[in-house]
Amino acid sequence: MIRIGTSGFDYKDWYGSFFPTGLKTQHRLEYYAQLFNTLELNITYYQLLSPGDL
Repeated sequence: MIRIGTSGFDYKDWYGSFFPTGLKTQHRLEYYAQLFNTLELNITYYQLLSPGDL
């Protein structure tokens, strides 16, 4: 199986080009998941997370 996705999904330049104009913040991941089956959460590259952060 091949999985295709991106490294993150919250980028300002995606608004209006990838995400439809007017899409609410809380619906971004849901919209992304309709088009891609994989997502790399790259936040752990920048900082360690605690269980409460998830």
